[in-house]
Amino acid sequence: MATLKNGETIPLLGRGQSVRILNYIAEGGQGEVYKVAYNGGEYALKWYSKIVPTDAFYANLAHNIKVGAPEEYFLWPQAITEKVKGRFGYIMRLRPSCYKEYGEFLLGNVRFRSWDLLFKAALNIVESYFALHSMGYSYQDLNEGSFFINPDDGDVLICDNDNVAPFGENLGVKGMPKYMAPEVVLNKTRPNTHTDRFSLAIILFRLFYIDHPLEGRYTIQFPLTDAVGAQLFGERPVFIYDPSNDINRPDPEAHPNVIKRWPMFPPDLTAAFTKAFTKGLKDINSRITEQQWREVLIKARGMLVRLDGKEQFVNAYKPETVPKGCRLLRTEEQVIALAPGSVLYKCQVDRISTDYKTPAALVKASSSNKSVYGLGNLTDKDWVCTLPGKNPVSVKPKGFAPLLPGTAIDFGNIKGKVF
Repeated sequence: MATLKNGETIPLLGRGQSVRILNYIAEGGQGEVYKVAYNGGEYALKWYSKIVPTDAFYANLAHNIKVGAPEEYFLWPQAITEKVKGRFGYIMRLRPSCYKEYGEFLLGNVRFRSWDLLFKAALNIVESYFALHSMGYSYQDLNEGSFFINPDDGDVLICDNDNVAPFGENLGVKGMPKYMAPEVVLNKTRPNTHTDRFSLAIILFRLFYIDHPLEGRYTIQFPLTDAVGAQLFGERPVFIYDPSNDINRPDPEAHPNVIKRWPMFPPDLTAAFTKAFTKGLKDINSRITEQQWREVLIKARGMLVRLDGKEQFVNAYKPETVPKGCRLLRTEEQVIALAPGSVLYKCQVDRISTDYKTPAALVKASSSNKSVYGLGNLTDKDWVCTLPGKNPVSVKPKGFAPLLPGTAIDFGNIKGKVF
């Protein structure tokens, strides 16, 4: 139930300005969200009507506003209100309607148009938390309510940033069940960067496989009381695909998504999740960092091709299984599957780049012979291409390198060979 009235004004701390309530949007566990008018635009106001955060929480929120957002994907607090009858709130950007709740993807109510967009969303999530952690902050309550995703382009928006605090500090938040790291479940530590990384692995796992990595035929036998949850997700969690313990394998009726999808994705992805939920369950140093996730996701996305109008994953580590019409490019960093329409990104042709968004090369089939492919140079630098038994030639920007077996391509600071 809305506690603020349309037209009511709330003063902002230290700005000599106010926000005007336009309408009620939604209710959450801590309070309400309103659309407000401020400074000639419209914003969202999160109003703490159900709880009374501490003075330390208030001060931390004000500090985060002063520091600013790590990057554009965060719906970061932009201004905090003064306290009105002991209550307060903060304003942030409104979420565009094209962004859907993460939970809608888990329910199947919203779907990505392609696997490529799924990878883009995963990379954007990882990059966002890399930026946050690089500033010395931890998110502390990473769960399925933390994200909105645009299914049409893979862009993400991260909400509920009011619990973000410097590493080593905690404002009382613990997290959501099934997303907390085991040591948090058992009250051995408060949320921090290491526990963020555990929660991030769950978020990514469910993005790809829908089902939960620790929920299998063993866990579903029990009613999820606090005591049982502490055992299953804190004291003795078991990964559903633990290679040395099959007690908690997925149940065909309860967990059909992960059974279908687990063998479908490339081995780099399955290996990373296996490590995250075996060694990484208890050893914080075995958890996958954001930089490592970026590398894993780029390698796995590099095995996605479109053949005969359909997307499919190719195990580029087993050339004998590669379908007809597909080429492989082995660089010093990874093995990439290529077919007409495949895109190489800057990070794949530039050793020092982490840019996973900017296209650097595009595969096209010859107009006269569809079985002959060329790799188009979309960069502003020359490549050097050497065909078998031929002298090296320069491939100018907008030029093409033939994708013939044995062809070597020097992209500048990384080299590759076609096979």
